[in-house]
Amino acid sequence: MLFMLTPEIKTNLILKEIGIKRYSLRTKTTNSSKKDLYFYQKGTILSLLDKPFENFVQEQQELIKAIMASTKHDKGDEKSDRIIIQSENELEEKILSFSDIRLIIIFGITLNSELFFENSVHAPSINELFLKKSLKKDLWLQIKSKLNL
Repeated sequence: MLFMLTPEIKTNLILKEIGIKRYSLRTKTTNSSKKDLYFYQKGTILSLLDKPFENFVQEQQELIKAIMASTKHDKGDEKSDRIIIQSENELEEKILSFSDIRLIIIFGITLNSELFFENSVHAPSINELFLKKSLKKDLWLQIKSKLNL
């Protein structure tokens, strides 16, 4: 009795001979609830972002800077970095560790609404703001009321 090799078995044998794995092993998934957030701070205005400030295209970076400049509280050093959190309480602690923050603008990130109720503004994502001018006006009105401008 003759056994014939199917094309798939032949392919696997050839790939095995030249050192290529046809299928890769799955990585072990962790049930970690760590979440990465990013911030960009200029002066006393802090913005929370869903990706690093440097990863936004230049027009979007300029939009973020313009929104922050509209507050008249953006004078000072610029900082941007990543925040790794496991809970929103941990995020609140890290935000409180920043010195002299007048306003926190949360761009497109869904957080507990009670978290930053005093000095924060929940804004649409940068992409949405970039595409819809009416959202910019709504954001400006929120910023104006928070800072009493």
